Amino acid sequence: MNRPLAPQIAAVPGPMVDILSPDGLILGADPVQAARLGLTADALEGADWARIYTLDARDRIAALFAQGTAAITPAVLPMVLRAASGATLATAAVADWVDDPQHGRCLRLWKWPTGGALDDVARLSEANEVLSGIVAASSDAGWCMEWADPVDLSAPEHEIVRQVFENGPRWRFCNEAMARLYRTPPGKDFNALPVSETFPRTPENEDFIRRLIRADFDMTASPSRDLRYDGMFIDVENDVRGHIRGNKLVRMWGTVRDVSKHVRRETLLRDEIGALQSVLAALPDPVLVVDDAGAPIYLNIAAEALFEGPPEVIALRQFEDLLETGRPLAALLADATSLHATRSPFSALALRPSGPLRVEGTAASFDLRGTPALVLCLRPASRAERGAQ
Repeated sequence: MNRPLAPQIAAVPGPMVDILSPDGLILGADPVQAARLGLTADALEGADWARIYTLDARDRIAALFAQGTAAITPAVLPMVLRAASGATLATAAVADWVDDPQHGRCLRLWKWPTGGALDDVARLSEANEVLSGIVAASSDAGWCMEWADPVDLSAPEHEIVRQVFENGPRWRFCNEAMARLYRTPPGKDFNALPVSETFPRTPENEDFIRRLIRADFDMTASPSRDLRYDGMFIDVENDVRGHIRGNKLVRMWGTVRDVSKHVRRETLLRDEIGALQSVLAALPDPVLVVDDAGAPIYLNIAAEALFEGPPEVIALRQFEDLLETGRPLAALLADATSLHATRSPFSALALRPSGPLRVEGTAASFDLRGTPALVLCLRPASRAERGAQ
C-alpha cells in the first residue's frame, strides 16, 4: 500500500475506502473494499481506475478532478464498482481531497453498498446533478442569489431594500450564459465574484427590489440596470422567483435578458416622435388624424383652434361631427389609399360651436398598427369661396 496515504485510509471508518490520483491510478485501497471485490489491497495499488470502476463511475471521478482544487460540494454520488468476477456492486460514495507528496492533490472516496435512506440521498444528488447540467448548458442567463443573513420581510420596505444589498448577498449558482452576458474577465469564476460588482445599489436597482417586494418576489420581465465587467451599464429584464421561509427571504433565482438594444431603440423612437409632434404642433395649417372608424387620434394646435375646443373634448367627437364632406369617411379613405403617395384633395365644412367654416383639405392614408388611418391637412377656404357658401 502507498505508505504516505495509508493513514488517510485507516483514519476513515467507512467500510470501503480508496484514494485515486489525477492521472488515473488507484494509489491505495483498504482491505475491506478489496475483499468485497474479490481482490487484495496490494493488487489494487497502482492499478488503473478501470480495474474496479465502471465507465460511468470513471466519468464522475474525472468530473470531480476537473473541478480543480476547490472544496467539493458535499454530496452523495452513485458509484458502480466491478468485482474480479465481473459482477457489479452499486455503492453510494462521498469524496474529499487528500495530498500526496508524489501525485499532488488526490481524491479520497469512501463508499457504502446502496440501500435505505442513502439511496434516496444518492438519487437526489443525481437529480441535482442532471438539473444543474441542464441549467449550465442553457443559452439563457440563469442565476441564483442567496444571503449570509436571510432578509427579514417583516421589516419596513426601505429596510428590506437595505438588507437585500447589505446582508451578504452572494451568487449560489450562475451558468456560463450569465458569465458571458456580464463579460466576466478571463480566468474568473462568476460565482465567486461579489454580487455588488454586477448588481450595484443604484436608484434603478432599489426600485427593482421594491417592485419585487410588492409582487411577493414573483415577477416576470422586471427591468433593472446592471453593470458589466467591461464598465458598461446594461438594461436587462428579469424573471424572478423567491424562496421565502418563515417570513425570511432565503434566496431568489431567475433568468435575465439583455434588452439594451430595445431600450436604445425605444428611446430613439420616443425622441423622434417628440420631434415630429413639435413640428406638427408648429404647423399653421390644422392637421387631424382619424382611424378607420372616424375616431380622432391626433390633432395639432391649429386644429384645436379650428374646431374651437381642447383636444380631450374634440377626441370625444366623431369624424362626421367635425367635418361635413358630403361623402362617407370610407370613400375618402378608399380614395386616399388608391392614390398611395399622392394626397387626395376635398372640400368640406368644419363644424364648430361658432358656426360652420368652409375648408379645403388633402387626405393621405397610412397603416397604424395594422389598421388603416387617415391624416387630413385642412386650410380655411379663400374669402371669396367662403362668401359663396
